[in-house]
Amino acid sequence: MDLEPIYSAEQIVVPPDLADILKAYTKEVVRRQPEDLLEFSAIYFANLANVSGGPADSVVPPALSELRQVYEMVKSTGLVQLDEFVSLCTNSGIASTTLDAMFRLGDFTGEMVDPKEPLVLLLTMTDSSFLGVVNALFEVFGEQGTLDTPEFLTLFGFMASKDSSLDPTFIDRLNQSLQQTGLDRITINDFTELPMVKEFAG
Repeated sequence: MDLEPIYSAEQIVVPPDLADILKAYTKEVVRRQPEDLLEFSAIYFANLANVSGGPADSVVPPALSELRQVYEMVKSTGLVQLDEFVSLCTNSGIASTTLDAMFRLGDFTGEMVDPKEPLVLLLTMTDSSFLGVVNALFEVFGEQGTLDTPEFLTLFGFMASKDSSLDPTFIDRLNQSLQQTGLDRITINDFTELPMVKEFAG
């Protein structure tokens, strides 16, 4: 694309939303202090582009520590009131409009919800890669980097239900592969070493 040279200030046209977008982005960088600024920026703007609705500064990837905090408060319960779940999330620092974006992705129509499902959908906002999101499952829901195999399959199922890149038979094949390992608990390394995962992740 050819761009005409700028000879005067009158030629400069600043998009009206640019200041708000950069302000929100800068605020998140300062607040989160990411170790890898480029990776954080890629995730931040990918989420901003993929989720429509709400002001630009509201669509912010939740921190894993925020998701873990919510999980610690609900892990001993089965179902929770949807309003209570929202309150726990906002009290943990997750933006209400980020929650709105998650609810648009999910299908939560009842008054009660299994809190793990919306937490997994929020977790998918934290990384742009498949293996990055799976690793985050272990960080948020695991104990010392491990998960019960059936629990992992449930959590992975929540994630896979919204991932159009996964073949519908992927979960069944993953279940069979994990059964063949005979492991009651698995780690991210156990997962990434599965041949079918290596093939998928390339």
